[in-house]
Amino acid sequence: MSDPTKTDALQASINARLSRRGFLATGGAAGAAVATLAVGPAHAATQPTYDTSYENFTLPKFDADDSLVKIQKKGELVLCTSNDWPYSFLDPQTKEFTGIDGDIIKAVAKMLNIPKIKVETVPFDGMIPGLLDGRFDMVGDSIHYTLKRAKVIEFSFPTYFYAEGLVVAKGNPLKVTKLADLKGKNCGALLGTNYAEWIQATPGVTFTGYKTWPAMAQDIQNGRLDAALHDQPIIAATIAEHKDWPIELVEAYVPAQAKNPAGYSVYGFRQGDVQLRTGFASAIMYLQDRGEMAKILTKWGLGAVNN
Repeated sequence: MSDPTKTDALQASINARLSRRGFLATGGAAGAAVATLAVGPAHAATQPTYDTSYENFTLPKFDADDSLVKIQKKGELVLCTSNDWPYSFLDPQTKEFTGIDGDIIKAVAKMLNIPKIKVETVPFDGMIPGLLDGRFDMVGDSIHYTLKRAKVIEFSFPTYFYAEGLVVAKGNPLKVTKLADLKGKNCGALLGTNYAEWIQATPGVTFTGYKTWPAMAQDIQNGRLDAALHDQPIIAATIAEHKDWPIELVEAYVPAQAKNPAGYSVYGFRQGDVQLRTGFASAIMYLQDRGEMAKILTKWGLGAVNN
């Protein structure tokens, strides 16, 4: 089916993101962390630097905290990730920080004169509490805006959009364009996801639950499963990496997740770290304007719909 090492890494990481759009840890640890955050930003003693080799790139004049300057002086950005393929993970072979978000963050760090990125891998539900505790400078994994998260953290400028995708056998032999077209057929999704609920609410469609995405992909290839709903970037990156797998995304499928700012992947920052967040925002907008963001997304099998 595929390189077993890569497949194992994929299997190990996918389960961490079942509630990516809705998670926020609560309770003592998170509450205590919020209580210790500084409310008012301190004035920066100096302005942050940036890589002037990027033509016409500039940073705004900061009159806030010195969160970016401190990181530049330290020479290291500390981020957390749930080691989540293909978003933000350490390559099991090289231990290099990579992925869709990994590549974006590395490009931003270069622009902001941050020579080193230290990656801490934690469970998905430990990222925000760890950020608030001061263990990390940022959440460097794909997360989304939610009202609950917005009460305790701030978000970067949007990076890329994604919703669910409908995946079928190569050539789409059943001519499926929407879930309702699968009446009398079966459709898979990871257990515990919104996708599973949507399938079960579709009359006449049999739901088949899975613990991993590779297992779903394998069953589609073997004819045991007619279709599956899963995160579109994961499907696209899998197809890009395993061109021999006879599966495809249904291009005509219209996702339930609307394309709006809340649907875009973002990174998380402490609310007091205005300088760091604004620096990231400036760099991300530059990457979008110069087409560099599109190049990163294309590398991972994403296209215009994601930008």
